[in-house]
Amino acid sequence: MKNVRGAARIGAVMGILGLLTVTACSNPGAGHDSRPPGDKKATVQARELTVWTNSADPESIRNVYKRFGDKYGVKMNIVEIAADGFENQVQTKWAGGDRPDILEYHATSAFWALNPARNMLDLSNMPYVAKSGDLYQHVGAYRGKVYAAVTQSPGLFGIFYNKKVLNKAGLQAPKTYDDLSHICSVLKVKAPGVNPLWESGGSQWPTQILGGILYLSSAQKRDDWGQRVMDKRAALDERGSPFVAGASAYERLRKDGCFNKDATTATFEASARSVADGSSAMVALGSDLSPFNQEFGDDTQKTDATIGFAAVSADGPVATWAPNVSGTWYVPRSGDEKRQSTALSFIKYATGEGYQQYVDESKTAPLLAGFKDPAEVQQLQQQITEAYKTDAALAFNTNLVGFSSQFPAYTTGILSGQESPEAVARKAQTAFEQGATSAGLPGW
Repeated sequence: MKNVRGAARIGAVMGILGLLTVTACSNPGAGHDSRPPGDKKATVQARELTVWTNSADPESIRNVYKRFGDKYGVKMNIVEIAADGFENQVQTKWAGGDRPDILEYHATSAFWALNPARNMLDLSNMPYVAKSGDLYQHVGAYRGKVYAAVTQSPGLFGIFYNKKVLNKAGLQAPKTYDDLSHICSVLKVKAPGVNPLWESGGSQWPTQILGGILYLSSAQKRDDWGQRVMDKRAALDERGSPFVAGASAYERLRKDGCFNKDATTATFEASARSVADGSSAMVALGSDLSPFNQEFGDDTQKTDATIGFAAVSADGPVATWAPNVSGTWYVPRSGDEKRQSTALSFIKYATGEGYQQYVDESKTAPLLAGFKDPAEVQQLQQQITEAYKTDAALAFNTNLVGFSSQFPAYTTGILSGQESPEAVARKAQTAFEQGATSAGLPGW
């Protein structure tokens, strides 16, 4: 994926689910002070900090760094890591012993691979944790301790669609995979020049969204299915598995000719453009930092008039959410107490006195309690927020270590016709079992 800021933004977000294989974390925290710092150590003592960020960050996140630096006289050395391959690049630098003062990274099981108990400060006593509801029961924590500071509201996965294309064909927004199949069949007759669904096999990571994440959101909502797999009460490859059913539904869309002809080689960058100009009717993406505004020259009225968002699952409009990589920060153990203290001060600022300005600028609902909604929210964003409030579930594979790193390859294999749903399920279960054992999950 090219490092195109507007188009690459969702690439960063989707990386949430294209996770790293988790390495063993034996004897975590040995030889280190593991006491949570709270506010006591959060004082500005250093004159500069190094920050590793995702190159796809929006300006609203970049401005948080700038405002903190200007306010406290701290030079913020921003090291942008390309959104394409972001996780692998961070892991490689990390494994080589390189450490920033502030790390922007995933709040899913991806960060477990960085051995947080040994390599990061425990932020459990920072004030923002108490303002975040039960968020850290699901993400950003490891073995009961909070290491992440998540500042953005969860992102939703769903179907972005061109309103004009569907309306012209007399179609409603989809709610289920059966609806997607119906829309596909109708458009092939009424609008043969339009791709019913865009898929980006060339970028690989997008295929996991339609290839399983959306389908399983109803099972996740009903049964907390991902946790059942982690607890050995269910398996990805068991008989009647919703994972196999989701992969089969994805395969059916391929066999029915619902995707663009170049689906196996097409890239993410072209997906939003295709739906925006009406050459494709729908695409499965994440809601976070949607690139559609960029496609319409930041004219939000044009975006709202053209693009809609639909929550889709196996059997109803259940939205799927996951934490954002943008605005999720960690404080690595750098060995420099002054820099660590200053990094903690940044976390305190970004989740405290500087947070409302960020919310207002980003025009997104505040994640932390005690802050006001922005005065203006885009209509498309309101639609997404309503979907989240109505019925939503955490993405089933958020913490399925081992498997999640392979998930995009598996679904891309189904897209190309080289893998069957059953074969993918067997591989997925094996990968998860290996990852769970390496990570020392309870019972593994």
